[in-house]
Amino acid sequence: MATDTDSATTSTEVAQFSTDTSSREDALLWVDDHLKWLMTLPAVLILFSLTFYPLLRALQFSTLSYLPTGTEPVGIENYVQLLSDGAFINSLVVTAKFVGVAVGVEFVLGFAMALVLNKKIKVRGLWQTLILIPMILSPTVIGLIWRLMYAPNGLLDFIAAPLTGGANVGWISETSIALYSVILTDIWQWTPFVVLVLFAGLQSVPDDVSEAAIMDGASRRQRFMHITMPYLKSLIVLILIIRLVDALRVFAKVFILTRGGPSDATNVISMEMYRTAFRFNNFGEASAMAVSLLVLVLILAMSFVKIANVEFGS
Repeated sequence: MATDTDSATTSTEVAQFSTDTSSREDALLWVDDHLKWLMTLPAVLILFSLTFYPLLRALQFSTLSYLPTGTEPVGIENYVQLLSDGAFINSLVVTAKFVGVAVGVEFVLGFAMALVLNKKIKVRGLWQTLILIPMILSPTVIGLIWRLMYAPNGLLDFIAAPLTGGANVGWISETSIALYSVILTDIWQWTPFVVLVLFAGLQSVPDDVSEAAIMDGASRRQRFMHITMPYLKSLIVLILIIRLVDALRVFAKVFILTRGGPSDATNVISMEMYRTAFRFNNFGEASAMAVSLLVLVLILAMSFVKIANVEFGS
């Protein structure tokens, strides 16, 4: 026969089991409710370690002065010195020229090529593959390839020989054209990106809308301005922002082709940061340059979005 003690023990075990079961169910429900955040946690941690932590360190470094005897806090002095730093101001001007010409030509040329590819041309798939080749190469490889092409008596000198009388042009050694030679390399590499995105956008324009416009008597120009462009508006802004940000931080091609020369003709901001940090060991001022560049990029990106009046993810 079961005793009162056995009954009490059994009741306690049942209560404990019910409590454990309830705790497990609560835990599973909590995991289910927060699963999407738990799944993104590794990506957030990686993003923080590779992006936000270096940014915080750069902000810290920008308030320090690096001396042979150690570091010394200087507040915003490094930022103030940038305003009178001739080399930094020159790098801003060079970078502005590079970004304006490179991104502008890439967009216009890429848009034109996307419009051509959007038509039913022969071996369109082959042309798409060939166009994308430059984009998949690393900037280092591209820099080395074009350095050989720009070399005296190289391929480009051979092509230009009928116009120059056989004289070497000095593609990356002449101050007047060195920057444009670097720009040409960037255009060759990144125009395919513009082509790829805009071609995808053109393919997404509904055919029935265009056909209805044709039935209503709309001209080709009217269809392009009032049907195609509104569909591509967000893509265009996105392309310009991506290319703007990437062009502002160009480094590998400049480093390989010209090292910022001749006479600082191709000394872009990233090149000036490299010189300041690793040649002159002034990590504080170099960090101030990096933070200033980040602020400039954010301002330009937000300006593009505001001027174009677009919303992403809507």
